[in-house]
This record gives sequence, C-alpha cells and structure tokens, in this order.
Amino acid sequence: MSAEHAAAALQLLIEDGKVAAADVTRVLRRREELIRDLRARLSALEEAARPAANRVAKASRRVARSARPQARRAVSRAQKLARQAQGRYLAAIRSLSKEARAKVQAIRKSSGVVAAIKAARSLAA
Repeated sequence: MSAEHAAAALQLLIEDGKVAAADVTRVLRRREELIRDLRARLSALEEAARPAANRVAKASRRVARSARPQARRAVSRAQKLARQAQGRYLAAIRSLSKEARAKVQAIRKSSGVVAAIKAARSLAA
C-alpha cells in the first residue's frame, strides 16, 4: 500500500467516524517519539561499541600486515635429498600390509631409509 492510499483510507475512516482525528494525531506523535527513542538507543550502542570496533580494526590490520608473503628460504641439498628419500619410502610402503609395514619400519629405525626402501620393494614383489 502506498502512502497516498494509506492517507486516503485514513481520511475515509475519519469521515465515516470509525477513527477520530485526535486518535490519528496521538498515534503519529507516539510514532515520532518511538523513532527518536530508537535513534537515541542506537547512538548509545554505537558509542559503546566504538572502542571494541577500533580494537578489532587494529588487530585485523596487524594480521594483514603479518600475513604478507615472506621470502622462501632456499632448501639445502641435504634437506632436498631427505625429502626425496621420504617420498620414495612412502611410495614403497603404500601397497604393503600392516604386518609388512611394521617390519619395514623396524628396518628403517635400525638401518635407515635406503635399507627400508629396498626391504619394502622386496616385500612388495
């Protein structure tokens, strides 16, 4: 319903004596008071929330600053070889049963990764 339709309907109700003009005036005044009260309460909430909002904004700026991409350190040759050996080891034990894996793990602890890979490949064959 548009504002014009509402005004026309209200005018008809007043003319028919269904609604008194004083009632309409009182309701409109009460509506204005309610709007003023709501605006005052909203303003108080905004004032109370401002310090917390500032803290959150400051923290998010700090997080954004620290989240900048950092330069990667070069991987050393030893670390590269260790990662490759770990990959070969995982590939070798993937198809083994739990019992065979346990045997290979024991070999790895006692003799190292290279011996464990050889044992896993011989168990898989």
